[in-house]
Amino acid sequence: MENVSYYIISIFILIILLFGVFKKTNNYEAFVNGALEQMKEGINIFPFLLGMLVAVNTLRASGMLTDLIRSTSIPSEFLIQGVFRPVSNQAALSLMIDIVKTYGIDSKEGIASGILQGGSETTIYVLGVYLATTKVKKTKHLYVVGLLGNVIAFILSILLLLFIL
Repeated sequence: MENVSYYIISIFILIILLFGVFKKTNNYEAFVNGALEQMKEGINIFPFLLGMLVAVNTLRASGMLTDLIRSTSIPSEFLIQGVFRPVSNQAALSLMIDIVKTYGIDSKEGIASGILQGGSETTIYVLGVYLATTKVKKTKHLYVVGLLGNVIAFILSILLLLFIL
């Protein structure tokens, strides 16, 4: 029973196939058509993802983050997590895991990092991908409100880290 997730995934796929048979759908043709549509979407959003990747690597290589980190008493991983959270969930999550491994899950750094991870969103990534897919043009207020929410989550988690925890 170690690999219960394999059984759950297999049962889920079986349920989908049985539902298709029950509805008298050609499951294979529906799968191929869905894969083709998603390939087209992937090609449409690729330039946006590439642009975000270049922006993140440019910020990282510029050294600006290193200068910001040296000027504070906050752990460097936490600041970097706050900067990358609006752009990359995976980068922010790996930084949170490093913080937990370094300081412990019940430490004030670990708790504040978890609050930051759970209380903010990958705003730039989500809006970039979804708005490019839906062809929405008027996005100025969406980015402002989304990033404002991230800034508030970051500031509150820093205040928790410094003063409350």
